Amino acid sequence: MENHPTSDTRQRLIRAGEQLFRNQGYAGTGLKQLTRAANAPWGSLYHFFPGGKVELGAEVLAWAGEFYRVGLQAAFDRSPDPAQAIEGVFLGEARMLSATDYQNGCPVGSVTVDIASTSEALRVACAGAFAVWLETIARALAAAGASEADASALAGFVLSALEGAIVLSRAAKSPDPLTQSARFVRQVLDREAERWPERPNAS
Repeated sequence: MENHPTSDTRQRLIRAGEQLFRNQGYAGTGLKQLTRAANAPWGSLYHFFPGGKVELGAEVLAWAGEFYRVGLQAAFDRSPDPAQAIEGVFLGEARMLSATDYQNGCPVGSVTVDIASTSEALRVACAGAFAVWLETIARALAAAGASEADASALAGFVLSALEGAIVLSRAAKSPDPLTQSARFVRQVLDREAERWPERPNAS
């Protein structure tokens, strides 16, 4: 399908919002700053998002949820061992934070801490993005042999550890919280995997 300038502008606004939310949160991002970052006319924001910043924020969170879901799934697709894949996600996040001087955090985590207690629409959008990631992690763990209940609980543990470690690494300007969490999360998952039945198609 042929690209249209209007749809390109809308996508630029969403991508600019995702980057700014990663760096400075929702409250710290102004609409004029956002349109400048997207190289978009001022009026275009309300054209595409009549609900203003909240509507744009919800769209950014939905986009980020899917974007990072694809990255998570790619990590699981590259490794038959979900514990190894998850460890790699933690270490990759540590490298990315270090390379950006600890500015590029998680856009969903940043908005959750920033505004979710005062905007129900954004709280729901944050919860939706997290739910997509939890489902992706749980599905990989279940495919490796975890029961449905264990896979769901472990996914919550993994994502909680990851999001918390990102915040601590940003505060300390150090990769240590992420690299240390990677090691201990891997140990927990390896230990849990010892109880899982061997999959019928496992070699």
